Amino acid sequence: MRTRRVAGIGAGLTALALAGLIVTITREATPPPIQPAAAPAPKPAGETRLYCEFYNFVGRSPKVGFYFAGPAEGATEYGQLFQTEADGTQTVFDKRPAWTYDRSGEAPTLRSPDGAIQINLYGDHGANGRQPDRGGWFEAGLRSVQYLNLDGQCRRTDS
Repeated sequence: MRTRRVAGIGAGLTALALAGLIVTITREATPPPIQPAAAPAPKPAGETRLYCEFYNFVGRSPKVGFYFAGPAEGATEYGQLFQTEADGTQTVFDKRPAWTYDRSGEAPTLRSPDGAIQINLYGDHGANGRQPDRGGWFEAGLRSVQYLNLDGQCRRTDS
C-alpha cells in the first residue's frame, strides 16, 4: 500500500516537472519592438519625385511600386528611394541605385542599374512636349523577367 502511495507521488511530481518544462520551452519570449520603416530623405530643392506602380493581370491591384528622386534639369539618372511589393514588403535604399533616364526612344525610359528592369514612361510628355500636371497620373509600362510585362501608371510629386 505504501509502495503505491510513493509511486503515485513520484508520478505526480514527474508530471508537474514535465508540465513546467513544457511551459518553459513553449513560452514565447517578449518580441523585440517593431522598428518603423525609414522615410525617404527630405527632397532637396530642384529635385522632383516620381512614383510608378504596376498592376497584376487579373485584378488590377498593385503588384510592385517604385519611388524615385528625379534628376535636376537635363540630368540622365534617377535615384531609387524605395520599392514596395504586393505583399506589403518595402525596401528602402540608403544608397540610391542610379536608374538611367533616356529620352531618345519612342517613349522616355528608366532602366535599372543591372538592366533587368525597364520602365517605359509613355505619358511622360503630352502634346507639345509638356509634362503632365504635378500629381497627375500618366501611362507607363514595366518590362522585366522578374515581374513580366505589366501595365501601370506614374506620377510626379513635389514631396
